[in-house]
Amino acid sequence: MDITEKLAVKLRVLREVNNYTQEYVANVLDISSNTYSLLEKGQATLSIDRIEKLAVLYNMSVVELVSLADQNFFGKITTANGVWNETVNVHNTGIAEEERQLYKDAIARLEEQNNKLMVLLEKLSGKI
Repeated sequence: MDITEKLAVKLRVLREVNNYTQEYVANVLDISSNTYSLLEKGQATLSIDRIEKLAVLYNMSVVELVSLADQNFFGKITTANGVWNETVNVHNTGIAEEERQLYKDAIARLEEQNNKLMVLLEKLSGKI
């Protein structure tokens, strides 16, 4: 499953947990229901503007919305007797570890560059 498909699953789960219809979310995004349906199928991409609108709708940051690490979503289920809360766990297998590895690799490269710069600074300070 690629990133677009994983984000599509997350959008569907968020919508369902919040008891929203595709039509409602489409209206928030100012797109047709058909276009929104394509988003949930991973067959269309989101603009930054629409990502921001979704983040506001679901009361989360843009980073939380587009992050594909395992997350918990809280939703409400309305019953005849009142409101119950339900927790839905979403597991995006693999991407969290892939993201962690990318960060580890970037940190290692930065540390290596930092060490080289420190050596250069020491050499330069000895010449002054």
